[in-house]
Amino acid sequence: MKFRKPAIAAWSLMLVFGLCALGACSPATPSTSSTATDPASSQPADGVEASTTEADATETMAFTWSPESDCAMCHQADTDSFDDASCPASQHADMKDQCMSCHDDPNMERAHSKVEIGDTKKKATLKRTAVTRESCTTGCHDQAELTEKGAAATVLTDKNGLTVNPHELPAHEEHEGITCASCHKLHTSDSPEEAAPAVCLNCHHANVYECNTCHAH
Repeated sequence: MKFRKPAIAAWSLMLVFGLCALGACSPATPSTSSTATDPASSQPADGVEASTTEADATETMAFTWSPESDCAMCHQADTDSFDDASCPASQHADMKDQCMSCHDDPNMERAHSKVEIGDTKKKATLKRTAVTRESCTTGCHDQAELTEKGAAATVLTDKNGLTVNPHELPAHEEHEGITCASCHKLHTSDSPEEAAPAVCLNCHHANVYECNTCHAH
């Protein structure tokens, strides 16, 4: 009985060496990874290049504004409004490439100071800069004609029946900030008949245009 354990050990060693000889113990061939590169082109395998391209598409570039900048590069919707008959801008189609004729606000450079090309998180709008009344009435629209035309308008009528000429607002410090663009939204389909009353209601919240009638003592 004492010779059985050595005999078993000897047979076990023979079995192991036999399997190794047949290749069972040969090193495993490395598997091809999805991130492997093509030796000929040194480019990532399919799938990796696509994700890299998507990442590159979200990268932003610095932008420096100047009066010669192509506004349509960011303000595409505003540019397209010149070709939309429902937008008042279509009546100014000949000025499609002359944005600075109206948007001559000296704060334009400051308004674009943090702009980055490719930044899709911010919607490009024209709300940060002003279109002055003089931009419209100097060489384009005659103020006297506008006043005469607005005399027949009833769009600004308060709940007491008081009607105000939208082109001849009473002199008041609160009216100084109201410009043509406050009611005439050139780059949208909003009509002046809709926009003008809303402008008045920003202050005349009781829909009463006569002063000193809301908070009487």
